Parts: sequence; structure tokens; C-alpha cells
Amino acid sequence: MGLIWIIGLIGFVLLVIVAERSVSAGSGAQTPATDLAGAIEQAAVELDPATTKANPQDRWFACTLGGKPCGRLLERSRVLDDGSHSVETELLLRFVRDGTTTDTRISSRMVTDAEGALQEMEVVQLLGNVPLRSTWRFRGDEVEETRSQGGRSERTVRPRPEEPWFTPAAALSEITRLGEVKHPITLRVVDPANGLEPIEVTYRRLGSTNVEVGGEICIGVRWEIQQPNAPLVEEIIDASGETLVSRTRLGAGLGVLEIARTTKDAAARAADGGLEILEAGEVRPRFAVGAGRPDVAESVELRVTPRIGELMELESCGAQEVRREGDGLKVVVTRGNGTPFEAPGEAYLAATPVADHTDPAIERFAKRAIRGSKTPAARADALRRSVYRHISRKELSTAFATAGETVRQRRGDCTEHAVLLAAALRSVGLPSRVVNGLIWIRRNDDDRGAYLWHMWTQVAIDGQWFDLDATLPPDGPAFHPGHLAITTGDLSPASLNSSGTQMLEVFGAIDIEVIGTRVEKP
Repeated sequence: MGLIWIIGLIGFVLLVIVAERSVSAGSGAQTPATDLAGAIEQAAVELDPATTKANPQDRWFACTLGGKPCGRLLERSRVLDDGSHSVETELLLRFVRDGTTTDTRISSRMVTDAEGALQEMEVVQLLGNVPLRSTWRFRGDEVEETRSQGGRSERTVRPRPEEPWFTPAAALSEITRLGEVKHPITLRVVDPANGLEPIEVTYRRLGSTNVEVGGEICIGVRWEIQQPNAPLVEEIIDASGETLVSRTRLGAGLGVLEIARTTKDAAARAADGGLEILEAGEVRPRFAVGAGRPDVAESVELRVTPRIGELMELESCGAQEVRREGDGLKVVVTRGNGTPFEAPGEAYLAATPVADHTDPAIERFAKRAIRGSKTPAARADALRRSVYRHISRKELSTAFATAGETVRQRRGDCTEHAVLLAAALRSVGLPSRVVNGLIWIRRNDDDRGAYLWHMWTQVAIDGQWFDLDATLPPDGPAFHPGHLAITTGDLSPASLNSSGTQMLEVFGAIDIEVIGTRVEKP
């Protein structure tokens, strides 16, 4: 099948793993490790008991980030009784954040008939504590799409994507068949990580190379693979079209994520690593003379400069105003300011897999929270305060739970606060989006503190986007100028992947100087 189905998720997964909370209440227990082979076996039984009758072909991979072990991947091929072909994968990434272990699992399954036509695909994401399952069944000119989590299921019927397009495995077979082509090849690919809509994937042949797998030398071809809104990937593919090595550069602060074919034992050792990742995106700012703490100021003026490479553009959004100055950016963040918009659009009111505001539990939560609030601004602030109080276990063991899971489990860090608030706002008719960026936090009694990765929410009221941070205590301000916005997104799968990729571009690549702060006059 190859590993290109992972590409679109990598930036998003790493983003939510390093996201930091802005409050110090609570500390979570470690997520228990489970056996990957057992997990994939159980997933196979759940998906289709008939698959257990066939003889599996397993391919094991070790995952490293910056040369340090951080997980493993299992890919399993089966020929089913009816002659169809099934490929199942499970990716496990294991990181440590401030002493807390976080496991992220993403599994997929694709079934094609004897002629190679796609019959079914599925992706299961375990980023929180309750799996989110998306399944597509191809029925002639239609596709039945089902999304389910925690006993709640939603089914829709959509048109079959317009041909031509390839599955990930068929795409690798196609570029292998074409041989030593000198020009890039662009194919439309449908894979479970990106949903039903085909995306254009460009392959560029880089030449042949040798790869050691389990003590044996294998001959492979290096391909550069580019998807929209995803990091650039290099894959080494053998003559049968199977992946030997996949390498993805994830920014200066993280290095290269490598997924390399190996033995089962070596893959197990890689999963036992547990890489500390919280400080990977940390930025310790410089302070100009007279500049104070950003989190207690009314307004903060920053200068953001590139440490390595070119500096990506940041947008003016909510309380943040940005303008280019030489090789850097001048950023002013002012409490209470908003950014005008023409119209927020349907995307900011839509139900998405991670922010499904039609969930009855979210609707009940939102209605209770806004009781007695008469204006949009009052309702938005009531929801922010209610989200803070509702999430009683503020911990880092959850990577990225959906709003529906969070409203029931009542646990999580900044991502859970931001997503639940966004869904609750949409539930009461207020357009919302999330912001991926950094927040200044005083650390270890050091008044200089550090900017750490963070997520918060924006709401559209009276023609402007305003910032709301549900991790801040309810008896204080809804937002403070110690935030630096990098990207915004509508919480659709595409926006989450895009935001993750953009965030990775600034990992370890920027410096921040606090030029000045203005405090409110007594």
C-alpha cells in the first residue's frame, strides 16, 4: 500500500502532541501501552471477522524522530475468501510531554476487488480515549460514508469521485510501472487519511539506492512525494511497489520523521522509546529594556525574526495585527481588539468530525451554559467559562479528543478546551474557528518565561473575529496579549492537516523579542 496515506496526517498529529496547556491545574496518568500486534488483530476482527481466516503478510516499520525512537507501524496484507485484497495499517506514535506519555494511534483499512477496484476504506483515529471511525463503502455510482464515535453514528450517501483516480497502492504500482521517468508524475489519489475527495499527489524520481532491512540489502528507488498542504516526503520503494523507507522533514525543531522497514522485534523496541517532545517548539524570548510580562499587559509589541530559513507570513487575526519590517515581522497584540470579516461562511458553522455540534450532549451543554445570556458576546463568554469548569481533569495524556468525547470525558489540555468551545459556539449559532499558535508562560520562576505551542478559539460577533481562551480561569480575562497566532482553521480535516503543516514550518525556526508592553492605567 505504501505510506503516503500518512503524509496528510503527520503535521496535524505532531501539532496536537506538542500543544501545551496554559493552566497548571491537574496532572494526568500515563496512557497505558498496549501491544500493537494485538491491537491490529482486534481491529481486523471488528472490521471483518472473515479476514482472520487468511494468511497475513506483515511488514513492520520502526519510527524515529530526529534519530530518536518514537513508535512503530504495522502493515498487513490479506487475500480474502472472495478473492478481494485487504491492506490494514496501524501507526503508533509515542511521545512524552512533561513526564506524561501520550500514545497516538491511527489505523486504516482498504479493500479492493480482484480487479483492483476499491470496495471499502476506513480510518480509525485514537487521539483521545474514544476511537473516531470513518468508513466509506463504494456502491456503484455512490459511496456510503459513516462516521462513528462512542456509540453515536452518522451516515451519508455521496457521489462516487469522478475518475480517474488511484488508491495509494495503485499509485505506487503505477509509478513503478512507468520505470525511469525523468519528469514528475502527478496522480489523483483517494486515501482514508484525506477522506473521499481525490487529491493531487506529485511523484518525482530521485534515483536508485540500497537499503538494509533486517540485515539484508534491498534495492529501492527514491521518490519525492508532495501532497497539498503537507510536508514533503521522500519514500524509497522496492520493485514490487512496497515502501522500504519514508522520511518526512518536520521543521528545524523536530527534525526528520523516518519510518523504516525492519523486523518485528526492532519495531517493538522503537515503540518503547517515548521521546520527550514538549520543548521542541519552545521559544525563549528576548525582552527589551522596560518590557514586562506579556500575560498581564493590555497590549504587547513583538518582533518575530527567522532563526533559520525564510519566515512564513503570519496573519492579522482577532487581537493580532501584523506587518512586515525588513526580514522580520512586527506583531502587536491588544486585548479586546477584533479583526473585521466580510462574512465568516458556512464552514465556521458546520459540523465536522472533531467538532460535531449536532451531538445531543454538546447541544445540552451549550444550552445550559448560555441560560440567561442576552447578547452574542455574553453567550460566547458564558460558554468559555463553562468549558473551563466542565473540563475538570486538565491533563496532557490526551493528544486530541473530539468535542463529543471531551464533553463526556471532561478531560484534556488546550486542544480539548479549544475544540469543545468552538463546537459549543456553533451549536448556539455563533461562527467559530480555532487558532494554532504560541502562548507566553512563566516557567520555573524565570520571569522571561517561554512561548509554548497552544490552541485557542475565535468567535465571530458583530462583524469581527474575537479571541477566547477557555484554558484561562473563568474569573479573569477571556484572553491576554501573551498569545501569538500562527494559523487559523475551520476544524475540517483539510484545515487541521494544513494548520499542522504550517505550524511545523516555524518549529525551532523563529526568534521572538518583546519590544514593549502597555499595562492598563489604574
